[in-house]
Amino acid sequence: MEGTNHVIVRDAVVIDEGGGYFMRGTRVDIGAFSIVVIEVMHPNYGYFSDYMIWVNSLHVEKWKSIPIFRGSEEFTLEEFLSKHPEFKPLFGKRDPAEVVFGN
Repeated sequence: MEGTNHVIVRDAVVIDEGGGYFMRGTRVDIGAFSIVVIEVMHPNYGYFSDYMIWVNSLHVEKWKSIPIFRGSEEFTLEEFLSKHPEFKPLFGKRDPAEVVFGN
């Protein structure tokens, strides 16, 4: 299938948590998979660092969290979004036609 782009990077969402802390969420759709990467910026570091990953695919109903750093416990999506509702747009359902025909 020549010419179809199977990698789509969505716009990042950045949240100011106060006190010099920020969180950034970025979604990447790769083939049938969707991955949301959550990073955190600590005021002493000055750069975004690993925090947690969320994974889903077209044939799975629920997002699966993968905790990476302390404090990124295994949330359900509902728990995570209740704490960080600004990230909700990153977890939208995909159109299967996007996978079949590209963007």
